[in-house]
Amino acid sequence: MIPLGGGNEIGASAYLYFIGGRKILIDYGIRFNNKESFPDLEFLKSLAPEIDAIIITHAHIDHCGAFHIASSLYPDTPVITTFETAELLSLMVEDAIKVRYIGREEESFTEYKLFDEAFLRIERKDFFEPFTFGDIEITLFPAGHILGAASVLFKWDGKSLYHTGDISLKDQFTVKGAVLPDEKVNFLVMESTYYYTDRDGGDETSLVEGVKEIVERKGKILIPVFALGRAQEIISILKEGMMKGEIPPINVYVDGLAREVCNIYEHNIDKEFFNFYIQPAPFYEGLSYEEACEENLREADCIIATSGMLMENTPSYIYGKLIGKRANNGIIFSGYLSEESFGYRLLKEKKKLKNFKCQILKHHLSAHGSGKDLRMIESVLSPDKVILVHGYPSKEKRIRHAANREVVYL
Repeated sequence: MIPLGGGNEIGASAYLYFIGGRKILIDYGIRFNNKESFPDLEFLKSLAPEIDAIIITHAHIDHCGAFHIASSLYPDTPVITTFETAELLSLMVEDAIKVRYIGREEESFTEYKLFDEAFLRIERKDFFEPFTFGDIEITLFPAGHILGAASVLFKWDGKSLYHTGDISLKDQFTVKGAVLPDEKVNFLVMESTYYYTDRDGGDETSLVEGVKEIVERKGKILIPVFALGRAQEIISILKEGMMKGEIPPINVYVDGLAREVCNIYEHNIDKEFFNFYIQPAPFYEGLSYEEACEENLREADCIIATSGMLMENTPSYIYGKLIGKRANNGIIFSGYLSEESFGYRLLKEKKKLKNFKCQILKHHLSAHGSGKDLRMIESVLSPDKVILVHGYPSKEKRIRHAANREVVYL
């Protein structure tokens, strides 16, 4: 196995497997810190002039955001994923392309065309239903994490390998926890986002308390979110908080890509996200987007908007500039912030930013397994060899666990 990205990093996940005489690419995403930063395409082509399959584990853009670029190199190769992920891909990847070409829309035509062609190559698979490539049997297992997320089990020549992708054992509001194979595997390739910590996945109580505190002082709230997964969890937490009386009834608007993702979730998990208090942000004809945001802030007590890291030119960034003007307002981060993002800078250097007077809070919510969960996966699957990817180990631990461009012949 060779990581082309997502080895000792979070972002641009892409893993090329050489198994049983076959070449299979799992994921092909983009990096958060650089909109043009894909996995190493030339390296991929030099290693594998042909491949047998591309498997997409889930629809977060760090795992799928450039799959159409890789697919364009292999026009006769199927792209395999779950039914739910296939539906989400059309939304998430097209949005990533749009963001990448802001101000250069004409240049985006070629990439949209590549996406349309790649989307036609998608073969949708059910969980727990084995399929084959030559002598390799492949089965997708629910990974928790987000809607449609899959782990991948390979079996060949009496051997087995389990690629977790992003995985969570904990039940969330919107998805159940991962289901593991009921057998030992020889090789385990596992994400390690929180492998070196004992941090668990949820801080729902402190999030609710933070919202309540700002509401009680008559402030406005911005919760920047990732459109897929995190937005739906935050909405569910606020709905439950209001239902239990932990938060007073407030008007919540959901803006950005999260609105469309909620629609896909609703018909896949039979759950309603919007009600009298929580609504998609309205559209205003004749207003600029910033003017529309100002209008929404007059009506809403809380805005849930993408992107989760307050990246420039996104809805949350525009709302953030407006919310930041008043000290009684608050911005509540709930997840990962890359060091290059404006959200990270705001969290660490608020005093240096003169236009931000509001309170800045950070609460930990995660759809990734805790260190305890990941070690439990190791224990249950009892692998002969563990390869850790998708994480930031310390220098000492990296020496022992490094996977970046490590070749493991199976």
